[in-house]
Amino acid sequence: MNKKVRAGIIGGSINNGWARGTHIPAMEHLNELELKAVGTSNMESARKSADAFKATHAFDKVEDLAQHSDVDMVVVSINVKEHYDAVKAIVPAGKPIYCEWPLGSNTTEALEMQDWVESRQLTNAIGLQARQAPAINYVKDLLAEGYVGKVLSANLKISIDGMGGVADKANAYLFDRKIGGNLLTIVGGHNLDAFTYMLGEFKELSAVTAQQFPEVELVDIQKVIKKTTDDQILIAGKLTNGAAASVQIQGGVKHQTGLTLEIFGDNGTIVLNAPASIQFGSHQLRGAGPTDPELHELTIPDAYYWVPDSLKNDAGFVLNVAQAHSKFAKDIQGGTSQTPSFADAVKLHQLLDAVEKAAQTGERQYL
Repeated sequence: MNKKVRAGIIGGSINNGWARGTHIPAMEHLNELELKAVGTSNMESARKSADAFKATHAFDKVEDLAQHSDVDMVVVSINVKEHYDAVKAIVPAGKPIYCEWPLGSNTTEALEMQDWVESRQLTNAIGLQARQAPAINYVKDLLAEGYVGKVLSANLKISIDGMGGVADKANAYLFDRKIGGNLLTIVGGHNLDAFTYMLGEFKELSAVTAQQFPEVELVDIQKVIKKTTDDQILIAGKLTNGAAASVQIQGGVKHQTGLTLEIFGDNGTIVLNAPASIQFGSHQLRGAGPTDPELHELTIPDAYYWVPDSLKNDAGFVLNVAQAHSKFAKDIQGGTSQTPSFADAVKLHQLLDAVEKAAQTGERQYL
């Protein structure tokens, strides 16, 4: 590409662990992007953060960052409850937008946000970076090529220690259903998106949710709060290709076993493991085709890495975000749409709505 895409990050504070740990180092590794502006909730923080990250500009208002002539694209990396207002403030500037998942606090917000960017024909991306993970794309292609033959079933299990009965003040919002960032939307959203990206959509599903921890202890401030979110999610259904599918997500597990995805076909098997949620990595792959006597390690071809070699051994936090930013930069400059969009986000919000409705009503949902 002839020219770097100049990025501004809303939420690019030195105190924002996600932006500091993923978006900013991703941009440092990529030739396609450069960080030009940082926006935080107050100017003192913004200036300190801009200095720390070697950004030229600091802002305490979203619209000022978005409208600046040195900013070509805006990243929204803040609390989900603030996504709607931030995107609304960016849209009039006519700039491409990369927003973290979940897109909105609910589907109604997400639909409005989709309409804003599409009516203005703004290039847009949603932070579902598992779709850019090398292992996920390799599995998707193996399935399409018939490595396991006809897919008969797929089973996904995830256990994490967070989102149970213990947290800190900074993460208290994860236990308030109205805010929209919780075990189902965040962990469930990322994992269900990757699951259906590889295997195809659900055509019907049933679900059970449970709240095993009715209260949460915020250990840093020694306070106990009520919890309105679930920490157990079980989904069973059928995919459009006819395969049976099951997903179990658990929060608050003391000795978590991470993530296991098993895909069984009539001619083979694929097993994917990861120590945490699917969007992070590090993914380990094993497989067995029709002539293999047993499962063996699958090496991911180099073609599935499209970022500098310096990131190849990254655990997945920076790697997958960098892969997403690289594709989005190409979308911006080439007018393509290789990155998951706000429309994909809305589709995922609607799938999560179906899961919630199935759990609340006990009725099977048809999509």
